[in-house]
Parts: sequence; C-alpha cells; structure tokens
Amino acid sequence: MVVRQKINSYKFAKKPSDMSKKFETIQIGDEETYSFLLFPMESNLLKLNRVKQINNGRRAIEAVCACLFVVDGYLNQIEYDLDQYLTEEVEVFVSGLLMAFDPFVNEEIMSIVSSDETFDASSAESMHEFYKTPIKCLLRIEKSIEIWTKEFGANGYFAFLEKTMGSMVEDGVKMDFAAKISSL
Repeated sequence: MVVRQKINSYKFAKKPSDMSKKFETIQIGDEETYSFLLFPMESNLLKLNRVKQINNGRRAIEAVCACLFVVDGYLNQIEYDLDQYLTEEVEVFVSGLLMAFDPFVNEEIMSIVSSDETFDASSAESMHEFYKTPIKCLLRIEKSIEIWTKEFGANGYFAFLEKTMGSMVEDGVKMDFAAKISSL
C-alpha cells in the first residue's frame, strides 16, 4: 500500500529551489540546447492559457511546483498528496506540462521511450537520467515566469510567450510533446 505524503505550503513553494540543488539548471542564454523540450512545454501552457484565459503566472508557477513533486515522486517512489494545491486552474497547467514530457501521463511518449533500451522505469538510475532534462526545463520555466510576472504583472509570462512564440503555436488544445531517446 502506497502512503500519500502530505506537503506543507513551505515545502511546496521550496520545491524548485530544492530540485535546482539536486539538478543543474539552465542558465539564461543556454535555452537553445533545451528548446526541443522547452518549446512543447511552453506551447502547451500558452495553448491552455488561450483557451482557459487563466492569465496568471502564479498559477503556472504552482503547476511547475506540482510537476516537480510528481517527478520527484517517480524518482523516490513516493506519492505526494498535492490535492490542496491542485485548483482547477493549476490542474490545467499541470496536465499541459506533463503531457509534454511524461511517459506515465502521455501514452505516445511511453510508446516511444519503451523502445529505447536505456529507458527502464524500474531503474532509479534510468529514471534519474530520463527526468534530468524535464526537471531542468521546469526550473527554467519557473524562473522565466517569475521574471516576466515581476516585470509585467500577473499575465506577464503569457504576454511574453504570445509575443515571442505565439505565431508558432497552433490554436486548440492538442498538446505538443518531445521524447529524447538514445537510439536517435
């Protein structure tokens, strides 16, 4: 029986900081190396924001924190109780982010990575290696949301996304994703 671990508000808000100590972060200017995954993650956020009109960077940061807990749960075989943090708005963004990279949420990704001999869901080392890049991308997105929210208010991050990549992002809710495998 899996026990769900409760999380207090302090630990929830501190998760990005904790994860950045365990994993390297993407430095400003190095985003291009990670664009194969950053783009689907951010385009999903933008698509969902267009449809749901949430327009709130704070909810997007909470979604990043929730995703970090989901991934940390995979890596440490813990199920975190995130219910108190998953408002309807946050859940929308969580689903979009996870659909971009998580094989346990997106069946298309699972079918791709299951053909890769380096992906082994039962191996802690394999899981750590697989989730290293998504974690870095989530941490970079969180920093970007903070920057643009401080600069331009609650909708600053989404205004930034619309201006910089909006023309490349299709309308609708078909989620984009990326899966990096060793055999390619």
